[in-house]
Amino acid sequence: MPNVRFSDVIDSGADDVWTVLKKFGELAKWHPAIAASSILDGSPDSTPGIVRKLTLQDGATMTERLLSIDDGNRALSYKFEEAPLPLDNYVLKVSVTPLTGQKKSFIDWEASFDLRESDPSKQYESLMAELIASGSKALGEHLLNAAKR
Repeated sequence: MPNVRFSDVIDSGADDVWTVLKKFGELAKWHPAIAASSILDGSPDSTPGIVRKLTLQDGATMTERLLSIDDGNRALSYKFEEAPLPLDNYVLKVSVTPLTGQKKSFIDWEASFDLRESDPSKQYESLMAELIASGSKALGEHLLNAAKR
């Protein structure tokens, strides 16, 4: 089972980062790979069990289910329900930790998944790592831009 981990420091307070990150249905507002995102069935956002539909920039769609959300620890996890990738059992966990005495946050992303086929070049690990890294960078930029308004 491949495991991808990425950590980052974002130049925003942990509460500000968490306020954006926990809005499960609003991923398209800040992630560059996502053209549109919405919660299915009109369920309230940030509720475990809800499913979001994502439309990728290339027009492909996927769905993800929110498994857990913990406001106290600023952490959530979700899994792929349907995705245009040869992956099974994809679960991503993310947490946000304040950096003491600074208006910065440590964000830790970890994804694990099974591959349906051999991947000796580790292209799917690289793809998942790039999606996570680009999303983390874009989240930081989104927060900096919001702070300037």
